[in-house]
Amino acid sequence: MNSIVQLISGPEANALNALETARETGNIQWVRPMLEAFRDRTEEGLRQEIGSMLGALKVSEGAEVMGDALEDPEFAEVHADIIGFLWSCGFQSENHLRSVVHCAGEGDFRCAMEALTWIEELESVNDENALWDVLLLIRGIIEEGREDGTHPLFEAMHKALSALEKQQ
Repeated sequence: MNSIVQLISGPEANALNALETARETGNIQWVRPMLEAFRDRTEEGLRQEIGSMLGALKVSEGAEVMGDALEDPEFAEVHADIIGFLWSCGFQSENHLRSVVHCAGEGDFRCAMEALTWIEELESVNDENALWDVLLLIRGIIEEGREDGTHPLFEAMHKALSALEKQQ
């Protein structure tokens, strides 16, 4: 059985061995299976190891794989984690701005907090239309009056993105 299959559905010891293979090869083919295993596996130690690896990726194409996962409803339960992985890796691409904000709007407090942290690290947004789009999205979330404690987080997101808009 190949290592990727072991990572996703093999016994924990085999999955840990597969992670070692992933660490040694360090190529992009492992990112999506690692996200799937992180989402689906229940063993806490294994999930922590996967999370550590995903949060320390140095393969820039990994940002695109993570961005795709943010747009995939099958990953909704781990969107906050994925945004955290993007932030930890330093993947601050404006290409993911809409996905990050959308996930924050659909997610819980933790997801909104991760999104705010990611947004606050953005140095610029060159796509003016994308920026306006997310500012409108955030404004709509603020106006809907959520009662889950995220209102100040969305206000802070709006403030941070408005400051980027003024820099253009």
